[in-house]
Amino acid sequence: MSDSDDRQEKRISKLQILVTDTELADIDDWRFENRAANRSAAVRALIVLGMEMCKKHADDARSIMNDMDDV
Repeated sequence: MSDSDDRQEKRISKLQILVTDTELADIDDWRFENRAANRSAAVRALIVLGMEMCKKHADDARSIMNDMDDV
């Protein structure tokens, strides 16, 4: 699926997550620095970026994941 197909796909699934106050502040900071339309758009963009980076840098991503407490 291309990037344009991803943007045109209808959003019908809802995902709720709990984040710390620090994580939320980081998301909001990223949102404003990158001019995301809203918090949901910022989170979607960060998810896509993270998944793409994991594909391109699998070993580094695995190392970071191993250092995370709750993943």
